[in-house]
Amino acid sequence: MSELLPIDPTVTIHAEVLLADPDTCKFTVSRTVHPGGPFFFASKERATGSPLVERLFALPGVAHVLVADTVVTVGKDPNAEWSALKAAIGTIIRTQLLAGGPTILEAARNPGPELHTPIKLKRDCEATRIPSGERLKLSQGESVVVTQALGGSLTVRTEEGRLVRIAVLDADALGFQSRPEKEASAEAGPFSLEKVIEKLKTVFDPEIPVNVVDLGLIYLCEANPLPDGGHRVEIKMSMTAPGCGMGDVLKADARAKVEAVPGVTRVDVEIVWEPPWNQSRMSEAARLQLGML
Repeated sequence: MSELLPIDPTVTIHAEVLLADPDTCKFTVSRTVHPGGPFFFASKERATGSPLVERLFALPGVAHVLVADTVVTVGKDPNAEWSALKAAIGTIIRTQLLAGGPTILEAARNPGPELHTPIKLKRDCEATRIPSGERLKLSQGESVVVTQALGGSLTVRTEEGRLVRIAVLDADALGFQSRPEKEASAEAGPFSLEKVIEKLKTVFDPEIPVNVVDLGLIYLCEANPLPDGGHRVEIKMSMTAPGCGMGDVLKADARAKVEAVPGVTRVDVEIVWEPPWNQSRMSEAARLQLGML
């Protein structure tokens, strides 16, 4: 479904809800919104310092934003309605462009640890080799390069060229602030499966900067009420390659995130291999982010 939004004569915006993913809408603009890209913002926190994207995330229901040249792709929460969101998104894009000034600041594209810059470890720390899952120890003074910093964990490349994952509790070894491994629940209100899905969207493949939901790795996510008033959440997830050794790591990530959802008292996560994962399971937003469209 597509429509031409009401326009200022100098800026036209064409909105199209994607058939393959009805929770995603592509806004094609007659002006360049930001050159280059794609620049992907998976959360309100990552949008900090980026004027256009900050304003979009201020709208109730906006889940993620991708900007590439003349296109702004917005994903919404499943319970939000495009009838209310589309006009507001169009107004924000148009107002930002007519006002002038930057839409995405350089510092906002990769918040947090500076990527691709050598860092010397401040202490010994444990790490997990990607993709074998082998545990190894990195030594104080060893130089590493951060290649990805999403979902609380860090993926780094060692001097020997090994790609490894460092858990959030060991982030201080690289000079960053560490946080408790178990997610603290900052939300209130009743339990909902939508909140579970949103938490799963903060679990990222250590090699690919896309969350496990948009990658299509979540095969099942169900919730059942328990006698104590809580809920048991059952998750079946896969990996991008058969026998990937990172399964236990991503299982632990998913369990910790979902346990933080209000009303969840038990989480069971199982790795499954049938049907085998393939790229057709990826969401439209993931394909756009990886330049596959």
